[in-house]
Amino acid sequence: MISWSISDIAGIHLGDSHITAARLVKKGKNLPVITHVGWAPYDASASEKDIAGVLKSFWRSIRMPTKMVCSSLRSSSMVMRYFKMPEMSLPEMKSALVLQAEEAMQLTRDKLSIDWHVQERPKGVGGSVHAMLEGVLTAAPAKDVERQLAILTLAGLDPVIVDVRAMAVANLFLLLDNQVGEASVCLVNMSPHSADVIVMRKLGGVYPYTVFCRATTWEQAPGFLSENIRDVLKYSEYKLDWDSVKRVLLTGEVPESKVFIDHLKDDLKLPVEVWNPLTVMTAKDQRAKDKLAESSVSNSLLVPALGLALRGGVI
Repeated sequence: MISWSISDIAGIHLGDSHITAARLVKKGKNLPVITHVGWAPYDASASEKDIAGVLKSFWRSIRMPTKMVCSSLRSSSMVMRYFKMPEMSLPEMKSALVLQAEEAMQLTRDKLSIDWHVQERPKGVGGSVHAMLEGVLTAAPAKDVERQLAILTLAGLDPVIVDVRAMAVANLFLLLDNQVGEASVCLVNMSPHSADVIVMRKLGGVYPYTVFCRATTWEQAPGFLSENIRDVLKYSEYKLDWDSVKRVLLTGEVPESKVFIDHLKDDLKLPVEVWNPLTVMTAKDQRAKDKLAESSVSNSLLVPALGLALRGGVI
């Protein structure tokens, strides 16, 4: 949502229960390698000063060599909307999207933080007299963005990018999964109280939607999650006219219960598997390797931070 630099940037995610961070390096066309990684519990409802204190100590403990960060925005009020409109000039598109954001949020422009991502046209589809612009509009109360920036600044960090968790996870998947392009897929990034349901079109295109858990945990509400996944899949297929999804992948803080996954399989009538990016990513030095080997918690907590870390580290 906000971007000023793309040099040595670490990814940081302030999740429901943990702060996670990662730094990557990438050379040429090789997959990125993890150089630094870590996580720490915190109280997401604490004051800006208290969270910044935890974050400052955490940053020191993992010996992160940079203070520039790409952070995901933590805001339950944030909305994401897929848009499709005739091709137009940038000022015209901006004006149209601002109006959409104001209507969706019921806030005036001065109280909003707005950004958008225009999707590339599907491969093999050229321009025409009926060419359309498609993409994802993101809007959040400006006060939520300001609070996030204040926490990071109080911790001594330099927030050069504020991103959206769902898009960061989608970018990580598109980079690492070698089956991208073979069939449309639905990636569900889970945290204790929310889930990003992300449809990735075979021909190109991303449609993200965030669902908030109504129960104490997702394990207690598999039916609610599958209902929302079905709604997203129907929207992408019938409203956006995308091809149907062939598989559902769960990532992030996925409940370990086999019953939970079996429930989703039965409800969705689709293959449901767990996707772990750390099965294909490697750590560069021993300290990072040891940290990742400490606990299986790393597999679930780090997904957003790894996606956010893709913003930097190209050498």
